[in-house]
Order: sequence, then structure tokens, then C-alpha cells
Amino acid sequence: MGQVGASMMYSSTRFNAWISACGWKNREDMAGAKQRTIKYFVDEYKRMLTENLEDYIANFDTYNTDK
Repeated sequence: MGQVGASMMYSSTRFNAWISACGWKNREDMAGAKQRTIKYFVDEYKRMLTENLEDYIANFDTYNTDK
């Protein structure tokens, strides 16, 4: 699970970097927006992770029936 999770997280960041690059005309503009871009993706990831953790906490017994 750990290696798959790390692989998925890496591929997601690589894809998001590509999406970001597609939105810029040149590297200077992209570089100028680097911190804003990082903040956006970190904030969104944190929001989604928080929502999913809360869901798993609320439904732990239902989702973990194999224990």
C-alpha cells in the first residue's frame, strides 16, 4: 500500500505540474506563479484529505469490515 500510495501521489504531482505548464506562455510566467500554484494545490489536497479522513472516521466500521 505504501509504495502504491507514494506512486499515485508522485504521478498526481507530475500531472498537476504539466497542467500548470499548459496554462503559461513561457517559463518566466510559470516561475512567477510557482508559489501561488503550490499554495493552490497544497490547499486543495489538504481540503480533500481532510474530507476523506472525516468520512473514514465517521464510517470506520462500515469501511473496514475485514478487521
